[in-house]
Amino acid sequence: MAIINSIVGAIILYVISTTINKHLPETKQIPRREHNKCTAVVSLIILGISLGIWVIFETIWLFIDFFGIFTTPFFMFGVMTTIYYFLYKKFIPKFGTITKEDLYRSSFLRIYVRFIGIIWTIAGLFITIPLLDIPIHNPDVFELGFYWAISVVLIDIGITILINKFRSDEKRIPKQPLKNAMFSGGLISFGIWSTQLIIFELYLKRVFSLPLYEQDIRVLIGVISCIYVIVFFVSLKKKFMPKAKEESKARIKKVLKAASEISSIAAGRSKDAILSVRDLTVNFYTEEGVVRAVDGVSFDIYEGEVLGLVGETGCGKSVSALSVLRLIRPPGKMERGKVIFIGEDLVQKTELELLKYRGKDITMIFQDPLNSLNPVFTIGKQISEVFLLHMQDELLAATLKNNNGSSIYRLAREWTIQLLKDLNIPHPEVIMDRYPHELSGGMRQRIQIAMGLACRPKLLIADEPTTALDVTIQNQILKLLKELHQKYKTTILYISHDLGIISKMCDHVAVMYSGSIAEYGKIQGIFAKAYHPYTRGLINSIPIIGKQQDRLTVIPGTVPNLIYPPSGCRFHPRCQYCFEPCASNSPREIEMDQEHLVACHLYDPQYKDLAAIAINKVEKESNKDK
Repeated sequence: MAIINSIVGAIILYVISTTINKHLPETKQIPRREHNKCTAVVSLIILGISLGIWVIFETIWLFIDFFGIFTTPFFMFGVMTTIYYFLYKKFIPKFGTITKEDLYRSSFLRIYVRFIGIIWTIAGLFITIPLLDIPIHNPDVFELGFYWAISVVLIDIGITILINKFRSDEKRIPKQPLKNAMFSGGLISFGIWSTQLIIFELYLKRVFSLPLYEQDIRVLIGVISCIYVIVFFVSLKKKFMPKAKEESKARIKKVLKAASEISSIAAGRSKDAILSVRDLTVNFYTEEGVVRAVDGVSFDIYEGEVLGLVGETGCGKSVSALSVLRLIRPPGKMERGKVIFIGEDLVQKTELELLKYRGKDITMIFQDPLNSLNPVFTIGKQISEVFLLHMQDELLAATLKNNNGSSIYRLAREWTIQLLKDLNIPHPEVIMDRYPHELSGGMRQRIQIAMGLACRPKLLIADEPTTALDVTIQNQILKLLKELHQKYKTTILYISHDLGIISKMCDHVAVMYSGSIAEYGKIQGIFAKAYHPYTRGLINSIPIIGKQQDRLTVIPGTVPNLIYPPSGCRFHPRCQYCFEPCASNSPREIEMDQEHLVACHLYDPQYKDLAAIAINKVEKESNKDK
């Protein structure tokens, strides 16, 4: 029995802990992934500890009868909840990048302490049963009353959620006031019924023999539901909705003030690097070995420009982009590097702080829109959710400015329709109510672009957005991106393996090979005079329309295995210019022209003479072939 009680207690503890954190405002939550992992580990540890304590108390109970009260399930659950608090504080910093400051900034621990108080209050009441020798039957109306009360409260909350869900957007109660009102209604109704159970059923009837009335489940359902409804509406009207409105007004004032400050700053701001990546290194730890996916990558993206990241499949383009948003998941790990976005190092940010950047200031368009879009929600719901999640203050400000009584939900829908019109999507009112699988590949990609541009991000990362599309649709998407870039002046990091697309889209280009950047420069400079042998090989391999060729130009060899990358320059096994230092020393960046860098020993003054010999050798062999 002790084992079953411990297992049930650990499961209940996990469910309650995750539920408390899940229903907090997002800015007050512990990041869910880290919280759930930590809670699972701590619950397992507590399971073992509680079994040990239970065995000790039951052993002592054999000799001292008084210790029997410490083996009751409620007392042991109180012990488990208390131990959880201390273990959680100790273990949570080990999961992710959560600091003690993040932990105390969130509301989770404060609410959990109240939960511990409630559990010990209930446990104390149950301990009085054996102390006062109160008779308990099996089944007992007293215990059943608690289970019935909890069941009725949960049913009432479920009905409330369903009713609110099926109301129109304009009449729907906002999430946070709804949660607060449901919690208040459920807690107070359960508390009142539990109090009368303890007073009338347990003490007056069984201790003092004063049976005033009999407990009845029909009365229970009616009383609890009535109390729940009354408390729900009173607390919603008198406290939570006015509080939400006051908070909204305060946020609106803050937003309007910030907007005026930003506009004045932007007017006199020079062209600065909006994103600076320095010495970015990412490894993936697999059973076969360590995959060195990105090795010391550095680049800058300036405000309003389009930077192309080009290279073969597997060279680290997408991993570099995901690292900007700290989206690398195990077995991947960002080993070192800095990601400076508008003066802030995102690597040093906590998960809570990163939520302010993801989806608002920095957005990402992925390769496969069918896997990126949620299949169970309509297009309108998904785009509106972006506005409601990241631009709630702007929606509130616009609603007050319009002063026409419309809700933020209706305004979010109007903004969504306007956004779809801006992207030249026909019949946006119809598309709004479609599901992703009902749209073509090109239309899904347009929808994903719309979601990416919804919050007017400062940086848009496009990870091969035209890969899965045919040539006609590719051209339409590229044309759309160029038009949107000119219209919104959005800074774009465009990732592709196609130099032809890069030449149409980008101002600057960084050529990646095997996890590192081989060459960086303006697009005109790269195509006019590429320095790195790999870059020249990529450009020469592009077929030219109208030029007859017997054979296509190819780069000899294959991309190296990143578990066992070549020493020195990673391109040297495939490079026709390879000479002595290439196989042993990693090349450093050499500035060839203004804003044109190349990582190649051929242009390093240190190896000038050896490089000249290698170049002459290749030219002689080339002349022989001719």
